[in-house]
Amino acid sequence: MRKTLHRHAIALKNDLIREQKRSYFTCTFIVVSLLITFKLAENVGTLIHKPSTTSRKAVEDRIQRLAELRRAVAQIKQTVEQGRASGLFRISKDATASALVSSQRKVKPPSPKASSSSLLSSSSSSAAASSSFPASSSSSSSSSALSSLWRQEEGDGTIGRQPEKLEKIKAAFQLAWNGYSTYCWGRDELKPLSRSCSDWIHMGLTIIDALDSLWIMDMKEEFNKARDWIANSLDFNQDKQVSFFESTIRITGGLLSAFELSGDRMLLDKAIQVQESLNEAFKKTATGLPISSINLVTGAGETPGWTGNNLILAEIATNSLEFHKLTQHSRDPTFSRLTEHVTEFLDTMDTGGMTKGLYPTLINPSTGTKASNKVSVGGMGDSWFEYELKTWILLAKTNKRYRRMYLESIEAIRERMVGELKNGNKYISTLDGVFKSGKMEHLACFLPGTLALGVHHGVARDGAEANAHMDLANGLMDLCYQMYTMTPSKLAPDSVNVRSGYMRADGMEFRLRPESVESIFYMWRTTHDQKYREMAWNIFVSIDTHCKVEGVGHASLVDVNHPTQKGDRMESFWLAETLKYIYLTFEDDAHINIDEWVFNTEAHPFRVISSEEDLQYIYNALTPSS
Repeated sequence: MRKTLHRHAIALKNDLIREQKRSYFTCTFIVVSLLITFKLAENVGTLIHKPSTTSRKAVEDRIQRLAELRRAVAQIKQTVEQGRASGLFRISKDATASALVSSQRKVKPPSPKASSSSLLSSSSSSAAASSSFPASSSSSSSSSALSSLWRQEEGDGTIGRQPEKLEKIKAAFQLAWNGYSTYCWGRDELKPLSRSCSDWIHMGLTIIDALDSLWIMDMKEEFNKARDWIANSLDFNQDKQVSFFESTIRITGGLLSAFELSGDRMLLDKAIQVQESLNEAFKKTATGLPISSINLVTGAGETPGWTGNNLILAEIATNSLEFHKLTQHSRDPTFSRLTEHVTEFLDTMDTGGMTKGLYPTLINPSTGTKASNKVSVGGMGDSWFEYELKTWILLAKTNKRYRRMYLESIEAIRERMVGELKNGNKYISTLDGVFKSGKMEHLACFLPGTLALGVHHGVARDGAEANAHMDLANGLMDLCYQMYTMTPSKLAPDSVNVRSGYMRADGMEFRLRPESVESIFYMWRTTHDQKYREMAWNIFVSIDTHCKVEGVGHASLVDVNHPTQKGDRMESFWLAETLKYIYLTFEDDAHINIDEWVFNTEAHPFRVISSEEDLQYIYNALTPSS
């Protein structure tokens, strides 16, 4: 009985989200009511069926617990009555999902200048507009109480945090961190086999990239040591070319996230300082798009020869989260204006006949025209599609341009780039002109999680669209996990090829990449289907088994079919992303809640900008007075 009630509660919650009929109070009232019934059944069942083994003290404790639950029910009823009285929502007598009727309560978005008003979603057009801004104190306290009650029902460990697994994941992180600290402190990355170091950003990359992971895993001593190095030793005056894109998402992103988690203003000041230097990249092209790399001392910019000196889509477009955050905290409108210029360019770009919502991987820096017919949701394109959705979420779901562009992209991807294996799993091929290449990169495995996150936040326009997105998410997630199970090491190749409905490994290296476990994290948080925790744990065990270098850290594999052949690489995203996502999959949902935080493409969490004053400032920044 308990398990049945629990399943119904979770299924109802997910159905409400998918159909976009969820009123927060309505959904929570019904779900929590079922969970209370579940808990009552558990307590009463124990009292009735185990009288001989139940002590007097235990009985008294259970009677007290029942009294507490009755008080909780009374509080919920009071909340419902307050909601009815205020017209916030109505619940029909049978209180089933089909009988939920939301009122047309509207929340007014910020009122920008007239020229930017088209960017804002009306409250009626966004399913989640009612949660865009802080609720009243009474509703906030109700939310906290209900969330706490939900977590109490997760005490068996099937849904709540799992301490034993968390400790094992944290131990793997500690091993890698200690190895880096011992052999490469202040350098970019550790080479675990040779116990040597590599530098390509020249800013102590692993320290900054792993900083928020240290905080999230409650490694405060290590965090403080890293913080002190940043304060006293980090030097941005590097007379070398550094990647604008990688520095923005890893250095600026890592500093911003650590600031928002810890409140340490020094970290914000460093983020502003480095990004101001990096932003010289926008001045180096005729189109005002950021050039690929920049010298932080001389300001000289370069484009890579292997692209024909063209710009890469993901590199120019993956900065809106970081830049709007910088404007929010610094009150410097320049950051938001720069990223909006890129978004405006892409929204109006002539893509030469490509389906609306798809973008070429290469763009001419002088003319702004497409320089390639290739479209990729993997390398060179991936994070732009991710940021379309996440910027909408970051801006409290008020910016309808990002929402529209995201929905256009997903519709085009579904139409043009999705294929299906014989076993029914879905894959996403790169597109060469009008032809699917059959190649899918592990990098593209971020997409199922992004789709699930979008559905969770109500980005779809109706239930049918939400279901289509989740169907694709499920099919892609199963294929991404199949990429792991298909090899002797149970680790995924860097890419696969599909021919005649069958998948085979192509790029054989395993680089400790995060994309699959990132999606597993989102699939878990949005569905609570136990299979996703099983997936995450299986992947972690395989990595720890085959990639561990005793006493040092973890290394890449040269060939997933021959797991004894390690590579001499431990890239910073192992600590910044992969282990963080696995760790959070086994944490409580309230630990970096996905309703309150948005992860950038390097897994650095930023708080959703919910302050109307902050949003107003950002929108005003986009329309400067003449």
